Amino acid sequence: MVLTCQEMGNNASLPKGRRKSLRSFVRRSHKSNLSHTFTIPETDHQMELLNVNTATEEELMTLPGITREIAKNIVEHRKAIGRFRRVEDIAVVRGIGAHKLQLLKPEISVSNRKNQSCVSSRAPSYDSLKSTDSKATSRSFRVLNINKATVFDLQSVPGVTQEIAAAIVIYRNKKGCFRKIDDLLKVKHVNKMRLDNITRYLTLEDDDDSMSEISVTRPGILTNGFSAPLQSQTNGRPHRPLTRTSLSNGLTPSSAGDIFELLSAYSPRPILSEVFKNLRNGESAARICSWNLHELSQDKAQNPGVKEVICRTILENGISLLAVQDIKDVLALKTICEELNKPTLRRVEEWKENSLSWNFCMLDVHDTKLGFIYDSGGAANVELISLMESPNDTSNHCDALIAHFLVGDLNLQVVNMILKDGADLVFLHEKIADLINEEEFVLLCMDFSYCKKVEAASLTLGNLKPIFPSGTNTHFPGSKPENNNSSHITNILVNNQLKQNLTGYKNIVSKGITHLAIPNGWSWGGPVSPNLPIWVELYLSGKVENASITEWNISLDR
Repeated sequence: MVLTCQEMGNNASLPKGRRKSLRSFVRRSHKSNLSHTFTIPETDHQMELLNVNTATEEELMTLPGITREIAKNIVEHRKAIGRFRRVEDIAVVRGIGAHKLQLLKPEISVSNRKNQSCVSSRAPSYDSLKSTDSKATSRSFRVLNINKATVFDLQSVPGVTQEIAAAIVIYRNKKGCFRKIDDLLKVKHVNKMRLDNITRYLTLEDDDDSMSEISVTRPGILTNGFSAPLQSQTNGRPHRPLTRTSLSNGLTPSSAGDIFELLSAYSPRPILSEVFKNLRNGESAARICSWNLHELSQDKAQNPGVKEVICRTILENGISLLAVQDIKDVLALKTICEELNKPTLRRVEEWKENSLSWNFCMLDVHDTKLGFIYDSGGAANVELISLMESPNDTSNHCDALIAHFLVGDLNLQVVNMILKDGADLVFLHEKIADLINEEEFVLLCMDFSYCKKVEAASLTLGNLKPIFPSGTNTHFPGSKPENNNSSHITNILVNNQLKQNLTGYKNIVSKGITHLAIPNGWSWGGPVSPNLPIWVELYLSGKVENASITEWNISLDR
C-alpha cells in the first residue's frame, strides 16, 4: 500500500524537505514499527512503484526533486498525450530531463506493479552525498574531458543537470578552457559539495594519446572535397583535428541515445507542402539559401539537436547551395557535412532525397565568419569554381566572401556578405557596381545582424534588387536581437540578369528550427539560431522563356 499526501492529511503547506521522506520511509509491512536506531531490513525497501499514469499532483510531489510546478507539468503532459507508454517518456516533461529521469526511474512505473529487484533510490543520491572512493563505481563510468565535452556529454555525469551543463559550456566559450577542475566553482550552480561529487568523472586530459594536438599547415581554401592554395595566402595556421569524446558518462550509450530519440520524437518537423526535386514547370531549378547560424562553433555543431535541425532544414527545403554567416570554426561546417554524407541521426538518415555528396568551403583567413555548404552530387550538381576575399578597402564596411559556382548550366557569382554597422553605403554601392558584370548572374546574400538599423539603400547596393521587401521579419519569433534593433536580419539580392531566372518561389523558414535537445538560456527546446534561413528558387538554364516572375509564392510552412 502506498501512502499518499492526501491519505496522510498532507497539503501544499508541507515543507518541501519532508515530501521526500514521506516516501522514503514508508513500508509495505505493518508488522513492526521503526526501532529507535532506524534499522530497516532490506526487504522493507521493496515497495510499490508510483504509477505516473494515475498519480495525482500531491502523489507526484513525493518523488525526489519533483516540485508542485513539475508535478503540474507531468499531469498536463499526460492529459495531452493520453498516457506515458514508457518510463523514459517522462524525460520530455518540462523540468525533468535526462538527469532527473535517472533519479525517478527506480521510483516510478507506467503500470501498477511492484519493484522486485532493486533497492529503492531513496538511498542517498550523488547530490546529497560526499564523493567516496568506490572502485566499483569508478570502473562503471568513463572520464570526461570538460574542455571538449558537449552539453549532452556533461548532463550524463551524475550530479550535472541540464542547467549546469549549459552553464559549463557557456562559461568555457566566454572564458576559454578550464585550467584546473576547481575552476568549475566559478560556474553558476556549482558549489563545493557538487564539485566533490562530480570530480571523479572529469578530467582535463585526453584518454587517447592519438588525440593530442597536431599542428599542420592548412591551405588557403578549406573544403572537404579538394584543397586549392591561394597564391596570395602564404601563412598557414595550426589547427586541431576533429576529435571524438565519449558520448556517455554515467549513462550507457544506448540510454543516452534513447533519451535523444525521445526528445527528437517530441520535436516536430513541419508538414511540407511539396518535396522539391529540382524541377519547376518542367524545367531544372535550384534553391539558394542564406542562414546566419549564430556563433556556429564545433561544440555547437556537435549537439545532436543542432545537427538534426540544420541537416533536416537543408534537406526538407531542397537546398542546393547554402551561404552561412557567423561561423566560429571551420570544423563546424565539417561536422554538418559529415552528418549529411554519413548520417548517424535517424531523422537525417531516413531522408531519402539526400544525395550524400555534400561539400563545404571557406577561406583560411583570420577571423573569417563566412562559408558555403553545397550539394556537389545532387540533381542541381553544384560545383565550386573559385573563392576569394573582397577588396581590402571594403574591410571597414563589410566582411565578404566571393564565389563562383556552376549550378547546373548556370554560372553563378555568389557574394556572401556581413554588413557592418555604420558602413559607407555610397562607397559600397560603387564597389559592388564595379564588381558586377551585367553579363553574369549575380546573387548577394546580405546579413544585417551587426546593423542597428537596416537602411533602404542597403537593399539596392550595386543596383541589385532585393528578394524580400524592406521590413520583412527574418528573426526567430520570441527571441530578442542582440546587436540589432531591427527584425530584418537577412536578405538576398539579385541583378537584372539573374532576375529573369527567378521561378517566383521564395520562403522564410520559421518552422522546424527548434529542438528539445538545444539549450535555450536556462531551459531547453530553443532555436538552432535566432536568425531564420531564407531561400530563393532559380531556373538553371541560361535564359528562361515564359517564366512567371511577377507573382511570389511563400511556402505553406511560413
